[in-house]
Amino acid sequence: MNLHAPLFAVSFLALTSPVLAQDKPAPVARLDHVGIWVADQQKSIDFYRAMFGLNEIPAPFPPGGPRWMQLANGVELHIQPGRDAPVTQPRRVHMAIAVASLDPILTQLKARGQSWSDVAGNPGAIQNMRTDGIRQIFLQDPDGYWIEVNDALKR
Repeated sequence: MNLHAPLFAVSFLALTSPVLAQDKPAPVARLDHVGIWVADQQKSIDFYRAMFGLNEIPAPFPPGGPRWMQLANGVELHIQPGRDAPVTQPRRVHMAIAVASLDPILTQLKARGQSWSDVAGNPGAIQNMRTDGIRQIFLQDPDGYWIEVNDALKR
């Protein structure tokens, strides 16, 4: 009888199993871009530039096609023209944009006369129920797409 066999089996598992070795598997994908379909492309470009400081980047399309804006970490926002029906998504269907502070966003919203809410839809509320201390609000872009804005970059 080999008394070392069980020890070898456990050691081998610890070296090859991410769960037992306390390693996290490497991500196999990353977010490349988010595309939105808009009624007034320039109005959307202006909104995302003013609210979040996004810059437009070259897009490989002829004039009148999708326009691209750059977020952090190489993620792009593709603003595609031609929408002619209302956007009817619930607040739970949203993209989230992290900023260092909500204060400039709130100032910008107030100056524009634009409303925001918490996830439950309470007007003017700032949600701070997260256990990590991150605050968040929800607002809509000119087409009605929901955006969560949180201050996760403050860390």
